[in-house]
Amino acid sequence: MNKNINQLSRRSRQTAKIPGHAISRWLVVLIGITLFFAVSAHILQKTVLNAQFVTVQATKSDYVNEATTTVNNVVADLASSNGVPTSLSSGLVTSKQVKEDLTEIVENVYAGKANAIDNQKIKNQISQNIAVKAQSVGVSTNNEEFSAVRTALLGSIDSYIDQTIQERYLDKATAIIKKADNLTKTVFWISTIAAFIFAIILMLHDRSLLRWFHYLGLSALWSGILVTVLAFLANNSGFFAQIAERAAQASGLVENLLELIAANFQNAGLLLILCGIFGIVVGFFRKKS
Repeated sequence: MNKNINQLSRRSRQTAKIPGHAISRWLVVLIGITLFFAVSAHILQKTVLNAQFVTVQATKSDYVNEATTTVNNVVADLASSNGVPTSLSSGLVTSKQVKEDLTEIVENVYAGKANAIDNQKIKNQISQNIAVKAQSVGVSTNNEEFSAVRTALLGSIDSYIDQTIQERYLDKATAIIKKADNLTKTVFWISTIAAFIFAIILMLHDRSLLRWFHYLGLSALWSGILVTVLAFLANNSGFFAQIAERAAQASGLVENLLELIAANFQNAGLLLILCGIFGIVVGFFRKKS
């Protein structure tokens, strides 16, 4: 009789030592969600919300040449409306200058500056270029007529930059990027801290490093699959092309940026999947040993 009681007591103690699966599975879900948001926020911070990343893409030769053509067309139209002869209004901005200006504008936008474009610098560039062009075709730059025409052109350029580019596009972009940057930083830190807390709770609940690896691996696995699948679907749904079309002249750059961001998401998702598989395999074999 006493022997049976002792066996039942030992079995009860052994059973009590095994943690329940329900709480562990809920923690798997919670950790997976926090990993998803933490990784997503991190990728956004390293790509579209990173000035250096955007600058590298925006200053590639294809996009610089396209931007140079657009800028020169705008300047030529403004020059024509101010009575500047066609012989003086073509090609007033060089690709080198456009690349330098683009780099500075992107840095200023991401730094949150109120006036991302240095109007005076651009006007000086155009003023010098039109003077050189005038001299090359035999037009004196010292007469009052040339000075008046150049002054009128530079005034139009100043207004165009402020009213069309700065107010319509760059001010909005600066505000959006600042809000998005603050939001993603908040999401990243909250998600990271929450994932760490849930992981600690999981370890305390399971009371076994091997079980902890197993459930943590499951969290990383399903989170990684979600990140990878969503990035793949977004990249192959035609959604990026639709967004890029709204950017008009910059459509090629916008689509390229979106595809690169999706590629970064897919890589991050695959890394999570590999970490998840590693955790599951380690937990499985150690549990068997």
